[in-house]
Amino acid sequence: MTKLRKPIRGRSASAFNIIVAARFRELLELVPSLRLKTSILIVIGILTGLSEMVGITLLVSLVFVLSQQGPLSGQAVAWLPAFFGGFESSVTKPMLVAVLVFAIILRIVLGFANEIIASTVSHQISESIRQRLYAKILTIPFQRFQHYERSDLINVIATESYSVASAHASLVRLGVNLGTIVIFGAGMVVMAWPIALLAVVFGVVHNLSLGLFAAAYRRLGATSLSAVEELTHLTWTTLQTMKAVKSFGLEDRYKGLFETLSRKVGETWRRSDRMGAATSLLSETLTFGVILTIILSSQFLPVDFQAALSATILLYRLQPHIKQFDSQLLRLHEIEASLQNVLALTAEQDDGRKIAGGAQLPHLKHEIVFHDVSFFYDAAKMPAVNHASFSIRAGETTALTGPSGSGKTTIINMLLDLIQPTKGRITIDGQDLSAIERSSWLRLLAVAGQDVELMEGTVLDNISFRRDIPEEDVRRAADMACATEFIEKLPYGFDEWLGDEAIRLSGGQRQRIGLARALASRPEILLLDEATSALDEPTEARVLSNLLKEYDSRTLIIVSHRSATTALMQNQIRLHPTALGEE
Repeated sequence: MTKLRKPIRGRSASAFNIIVAARFRELLELVPSLRLKTSILIVIGILTGLSEMVGITLLVSLVFVLSQQGPLSGQAVAWLPAFFGGFESSVTKPMLVAVLVFAIILRIVLGFANEIIASTVSHQISESIRQRLYAKILTIPFQRFQHYERSDLINVIATESYSVASAHASLVRLGVNLGTIVIFGAGMVVMAWPIALLAVVFGVVHNLSLGLFAAAYRRLGATSLSAVEELTHLTWTTLQTMKAVKSFGLEDRYKGLFETLSRKVGETWRRSDRMGAATSLLSETLTFGVILTIILSSQFLPVDFQAALSATILLYRLQPHIKQFDSQLLRLHEIEASLQNVLALTAEQDDGRKIAGGAQLPHLKHEIVFHDVSFFYDAAKMPAVNHASFSIRAGETTALTGPSGSGKTTIINMLLDLIQPTKGRITIDGQDLSAIERSSWLRLLAVAGQDVELMEGTVLDNISFRRDIPEEDVRRAADMACATEFIEKLPYGFDEWLGDEAIRLSGGQRQRIGLARALASRPEILLLDEATSALDEPTEARVLSNLLKEYDSRTLIIVSHRSATTALMQNQIRLHPTALGEE
C-alpha cells in the first residue's frame, strides 16, 4: 500500500531562509491566494510591534517627566530619547501623554485586528485544503486509489490538513517576529548602540544554540505522525472487522495493542512539550544573561541612564518575540512530515477521464464492442484480460461466464470506466468510450456486485445512496430485488439504521439491498457481478424473474458461475484466463 509520507532530509536550523522559502513555496502551491493575505498579516503584526516600541520609549520618558516638580502642562519635555532630535523643545507633557495613550490603544487595536484576520485566514485555509483533499480522492484514478490505505487517507484529511493552516500561521508569526526584532533592534541602536551590540552577540549565540534542536524536532515530528497513523489504522481496522475480532476472542489483544500505540503517541507529545520547554528555557536564560551583563557593565558603557533603561526594557520586551520566533521555526520542522503528506496527495494525477470532455450519449442504440482489448494491473506479469473481442447488443440480456481469474470483474470495471484498456479499445455505438463524456455514459449504467458496500445510515439511505430518487422508486426497487419482505420485518423497516458492516444482515440480504440500490435509478443498462450469489435458489429465481420482466427491452449484463442463471440469458460470452471468445 502507498504510504503518503516522504523522507525527511537533514537540514540545519541556521538555514532559516531556505526553510521558510521552501515552506512558503509549498503553501503557495497548495493555496495560491496566500501571498497577499500573508503580507497583510505581517504588516499589521510589524505595525503592532512598532507601536509597542514607541509606547515603551514614551513610557520611560513619561516616568522621568512625572518625577519632575510642577504642573503637567505648558512645559517642554526634556527627557525624550536622543533619536527624537529637535522635537523635544516643542513637545509638551500633555502631548507626550496623548501620544503614549494613542500608541497603547493602537497596539491593542492592531493586535485584535491581527488575531481576527489570522483566525479567519486559518479557517479558510483549513476548509480549502480539506475540500481539495476530498476532491482529489474522488478524482484519483481508481486503480491508483486502491494502493492507498483508507486509514491514511482519513488521517490526512481529518488531521494533517490542519498542518497547512498551522504552517501558514507559523510563517506569518515568523515574519511578524522578525520584523519586530528588526524594529526593536533599530530602536536600541539609536538609543544605545553598545546595548544593541550585546543584543546582536546574544542573537548569534541564540541562533547557533537553536540549531541543536532542529534535527530532533524533525525526527520527533515524523515519529509523532507515524504513531498517530498506526493508531488510526488500528482503530479503523478494528471498526471494520469487529465481528471477526469478537468471533476470534481477540478483544484483550486488540485492547493491549491500542494501549501500546496510545502510550507511544502520548510519549511523542510529551517529548515535544519537553523540547519546547527546553528551547524556552534556553531563550529566557540567554536574555537574562544579556540583561545581567548590561546591568553589571552599565557604569562602563558610554550611554546615559534613560537611554540605557529604554534599551534594556526594549530588549526585555523583545524576548517573547525571540521566543516565539524559535518556537515557530522549530514548529515548521515538526510539521514537515504532515505537510509532505498533504503535498503528496494533492500531487496525485487526476483521472483523465474524470476531467476530460467528450460527446454526449443519451442512449445505447446498437451495441458495446470490445476490440482486441487487453488489460494489465500494475506490476502484474500476466494480463487480467488478454486480446478480448466480443460485442454486447443493446436491449438484450447477456451472460459473462468463465472460471475465476478469467477477467469477468475486470471487464465490468472497464464498462464502468473505472479502468481503461491497456491495449485495444471499447466502442459504444461505434464511438470510442474514451471519446464519450464519462458522466453521460455512467448515467445509463447501474451496477450491483457480490460484495455490497453499505454505509452508515438507514436502509432507505443505503438504497437511495445520496441520489435524488423518490421514495416510491426506492420501495419499487426493493420489491423487485425481493428485499421488502425482510426489510419490513426489521424493527424500524426502511428507517432501520445500518452500520457499514450491517452485521445483523445476512449476505443475501445485503446483496438484495445492493441490487435495489442499482435498480432504484431505473438504469438503461444494468450490470450484475455475481449480485445474487448469496441468495438461495428460490429467492434468486424470483429476483431473476423480476429482472427479466423489467429488462425485457433493455440491456442486462450478468456475471455468474451458475449455469441455471446464465441459461436464462439470450447471449453468452465465455471468458478464459488467457483468451476470450464469444459463444
